[in-house]
Amino acid sequence: MAELILHHYPESPFSEKVRAIFGAKALAWRSLQVSMVMPRPATIALTGGYRRIPVLQVGADVYCDTALIAEYLDDQGTGPTLFPAGQLLAAQTLARWVDTELFWAAVTLRFMPENMGNFFADPGAAQAFAEDRANFAQGAQVRRPSVDEAKARYTRFLAEMEAQLGDGRPYLFGADWSVADFAVYHMLWFIHAGGGMADWLASHHHASAWMERMRKFGQHPGKPISAEDALAIAHDAEPLAVEPGSDIPGLSPGSEVQVAPVDYGVMPSHGTLLRCDTNTIVIRREHALTDAVNVHFPRHGFGVTRN
Repeated sequence: MAELILHHYPESPFSEKVRAIFGAKALAWRSLQVSMVMPRPATIALTGGYRRIPVLQVGADVYCDTALIAEYLDDQGTGPTLFPAGQLLAAQTLARWVDTELFWAAVTLRFMPENMGNFFADPGAAQAFAEDRANFAQGAQVRRPSVDEAKARYTRFLAEMEAQLGDGRPYLFGADWSVADFAVYHMLWFIHAGGGMADWLASHHHASAWMERMRKFGQHPGKPISAEDALAIAHDAEPLAVEPGSDIPGLSPGSEVQVAPVDYGVMPSHGTLLRCDTNTIVIRREHALTDAVNVHFPRHGFGVTRN
């Protein structure tokens, strides 16, 4: 198998989700650290416009969005599945809610002045981040909650989480982890990274113990790789064969399309449609630095339209 190359930055909560899955699955990985703000030329050369972080590169195949990355990684490494059949609906539903509704509450809480910690190295970095995210938010279809609303949302979630773990189970749905554990983990990791809300978690004994259990998975760093080497790997590799197909009438394989998130960060990727089904969207694109690559997206939360 080609090396797993994660395009990420240390402060990214969704990157922490994938880093923890690497640790849980005992997977070796390569670390390509990108800037917290644009430009990210190597990553954009691969994705063709999609700018959310992280992105997983495997040879000449690129996987966007942590929901799809988790599905890919579930077939790799060791340990229990992230998608246990008996809890699949509940685990997936919770993970999707956390990655959307709780995420925006987490953003509000993390950027409260008393919870900022050392997120920004200096005022200049804070200004650059604000300008970058203002551009990123253009066309967004979501609403960031107020501090009071975010606190209420998180208070209730912690109480429900504490009750869920109250019977002594090690993970949210029983003896083994699921994708929901990693979704919840990275959100709590982000909220509490600033240190200003430590007492919120400390007052929930079962949730705190669960958090420490999960935190250990994220402590397995990847081996660094340069952007140039990552692009060379993509250039020299052949993208995976994809069975052509489309469930969208009038949009057949071979059509020139654009794919973008439907909620926020809606900058599209352009390419040739290979496959679109109820689970994934795959496009083929080329760039002088990479040659041909396949870019994979989850169907949930993404739209595909003709160019």
